[in-house]
Amino acid sequence: MNRIWLACALALLSIEAMTAQFRVKIVDAVTEKPLQDVKVLGWFSNDNGWKAWTESAPEYVDNGVTDKNGKCRLSGKTNTGKVGFIVKEPPSGYYPSPNVRLQLPRNMLGNLQGLVTGGPEELLRLDRIVDPVPLSVKRLRFPYHKFVEEINDVEKGVFSYDFIKQDWLPPWGAGEYADVRIRRLPRDDLGQGTNFCGEVDKAFRDRVVFDFLGDGNGVVVVPVRQDAGIKIRLAPESGYSSHYEQVRGVGKDLKLFNSCNKERCLCFRIRTKVDPDGRVVGGHYGKIYGDIWFNWSYLGVSSVSLLYYLNPTPLDRNLEWDMKNNLCPNPGKIGQFQP
Repeated sequence: MNRIWLACALALLSIEAMTAQFRVKIVDAVTEKPLQDVKVLGWFSNDNGWKAWTESAPEYVDNGVTDKNGKCRLSGKTNTGKVGFIVKEPPSGYYPSPNVRLQLPRNMLGNLQGLVTGGPEELLRLDRIVDPVPLSVKRLRFPYHKFVEEINDVEKGVFSYDFIKQDWLPPWGAGEYADVRIRRLPRDDLGQGTNFCGEVDKAFRDRVVFDFLGDGNGVVVVPVRQDAGIKIRLAPESGYSSHYEQVRGVGKDLKLFNSCNKERCLCFRIRTKVDPDGRVVGGHYGKIYGDIWFNWSYLGVSSVSLLYYLNPTPLDRNLEWDMKNNLCPNPGKIGQFQP
């Protein structure tokens, strides 16, 4: 019986690749005007099944160029239905696009749909380059071992960061001004939980609080379009909150929950100065891509991380990075970042 199941599994993992198609439409993000003569590279994924031990799966790519309607069609062979595309060369004055991934649907017979009709159409909006400036860009991480030391001692779970000096305050670094204070709160006992199988275990919640210190300083969540070439150009003038909290834990159903969202973007303001009439006359603006994240295990909070961009010019809300001049001497592993 085990041999039969193994043979079936291997057969399923060796599905023959079929020709699939999908269409792309590329427009200006603001005007929705079609963009012509844009070079697009499409890719088509394949699973080699058991043959992966001895040979690589074939790769299929296709090149297309958009017509006057901003459209092109891409075709290739795939046995997974996982396809995607990227703009090879953005038009002059536009930002590059992210790599777009799609999953083609199948019909009741298991065949990929759209082989005759041309497949689904994916709309991609490209953002114009408007006013890029040098910024300080850094991947900020607090070391794992620092957070887990004496995990139950909450007083030792408080750390402060200086955005201008780009360093933690002593004893962890040479920072001088506490722009943000990070606090690990005591674990909340949520009582006993039960999952759908009737298993019983502890439910709990861990929290990390980010306090932006000083009057007028704070952070605000900014709605963004996830396919944007640039997610945030200009920081808001108002709406900043001094308190931001992230939560992770195990609920009463024994399922993990997490308030961190890698699609969420924020803006922050530090060193704010306000005149007697309540007008902001000083301060620095920045943005955070991918939320403020804290890593976590069943032992508790293990570390924090965020990717931030800071404009060093006072009162300048422009956060469109030129991607050429990073004013941070030690940016860390930024990875694939955006303007």
